[in-house]
Amino acid sequence: MSRILLAWELGTGFGHLGPFLGLAPRLIKRGHELHIAAREIAGAVKAVGSLPITVHQAPLCLNTYGGLQDPPLNYAEILMRYGYLEPAMLRGMMTAWSSLIRAVGADVVIADHAPTALLAAHGLGVARAVIGSTFNVPPAVAPTPNMRPWLTVPAERLADSDQRVLAVINQELAAHHRLRTLHGIFAGAECFFSGVPELDVYVARPSGDYLGLQSLSTGTAAPLWPRGAGEPVFAYLHADYRHIGPALQALAASGARVLAHVLGGNAAMTEQYGTERLQFAPQLLDFRRVVAECGLCVCHGNVGTTLGMLHGGRPVLVLPKHLEHYLLGSTVARVGAGRVVHPDDNAPDIASELRTMLADDSFRRNAAALAQRHASVGTMTDQAVARIEALALPGAGPSP
Repeated sequence: MSRILLAWELGTGFGHLGPFLGLAPRLIKRGHELHIAAREIAGAVKAVGSLPITVHQAPLCLNTYGGLQDPPLNYAEILMRYGYLEPAMLRGMMTAWSSLIRAVGADVVIADHAPTALLAAHGLGVARAVIGSTFNVPPAVAPTPNMRPWLTVPAERLADSDQRVLAVINQELAAHHRLRTLHGIFAGAECFFSGVPELDVYVARPSGDYLGLQSLSTGTAAPLWPRGAGEPVFAYLHADYRHIGPALQALAASGARVLAHVLGGNAAMTEQYGTERLQFAPQLLDFRRVVAECGLCVCHGNVGTTLGMLHGGRPVLVLPKHLEHYLLGSTVARVGAGRVVHPDDNAPDIASELRTMLADDSFRRNAAALAQRHASVGTMTDQAVARIEALALPGAGPSP
């Protein structure tokens, strides 16, 4: 029996727990003790449900930092916003993560967007892995690359940002643990990426590092589609999306039968936008049923929903809220399984994008072909569990 700690430090949304929870039942069945250190604990407890997993509060940087250039352009500039330019803050976070890892007695630390947990685990000689979105692990190049390819960015800025963050990290590491490049945060960690190589937001990495197109069911409510003719379209959106009004108007006018779950929505939104063709589902739906019954999904490009739809051969229209959403949506568009609106567009023509996808059957065909090419998710999950168990063996971690 081994103790396995999932660390979630950065990023919002409970999709950060999805990949690990997909492996959890098999790990539990094989006798391992599981822990989650979550950024958002209330939702984490709900997501864990009845599984015997202990939930802890993850150590976090709660400070905000002014004077930084916006938007962040590479991985270093993301870390700058979370204490990686303040030695005392980074020292505090590393100390707190080290204390938590020791208290749990972790044999393996698996990080979902948790760089500080990786640094702490390395210092303790604990085996490490990363799991989740490819966005969280930049490719092993220096400097870490520009994440906004539509912008022209001086190479000097990327290099300078890497060096500033790297200097603070190395100031807090023991001499024999210091990093040569920022990607050294991930050196020696096993990789379990959500998705498949074609959907890597940076560049395809070894095929054995991917968990495949997984579909996890997070709700239990039955989907009740509007009656009549028209394609059944599922929309999973957030009420704080800056184009939520135009998005709902486009859906209502599309001619499709639309079932929408809007996180943070309320009765006023239902009253304003609801029609016979656009119905709102107040509860989380049985996702597998939704995938089986819908013809198209409109979402923000969150990893769980997007990959789950593609697993079922359903095309996706991505309305990104964040850079990570856009980059994933761009890969979906590249393989012909959907479309994505640009995050910098202040007035995206969502209605036109929706009409295009409803009228062109190639999106469905391409999504179905992608699902067919990557149908061996169960085998990949078994392989991931075996690799995690191998990590937990004595001597699998780095030398302290």
